[in-house]
Amino acid sequence: MKRHAAKPKAWLVVVILILFSSCYSVRIVNKDAVPEPDPLNTSTDFYRGKKVHVLDTVITLKPQEGEFTLIERCVSDGFYSLEYRVTFGGVLLNTITFGRKRQVKIKYVCLKQSD
Repeated sequence: MKRHAAKPKAWLVVVILILFSSCYSVRIVNKDAVPEPDPLNTSTDFYRGKKVHVLDTVITLKPQEGEFTLIERCVSDGFYSLEYRVTFGGVLLNTITFGRKRQVKIKYVCLKQSD
């Protein structure tokens, strides 16, 4: 009697690929600028000492629309950094609603105001 090595199920491989490919973030940083300070922010990541604004919402689109525009304004002249995050839950929501709803998670830091 021959024993064959166990092969992974195809559905398990697909689920693992979806999980790994659907969780990522993109951060854009203006290296020549000074961020808006927040001395009370003691996080241990990139945002330590910076005033962080978080936008976490669900956007509803009409079937004819393929894109959306979010305009967040800083009191100063612009953004120091902008981070857009995609999660598995957001991809799942978009899939289940056939693209009508999109989860948006954005973190941004404004520029320091000139005195």
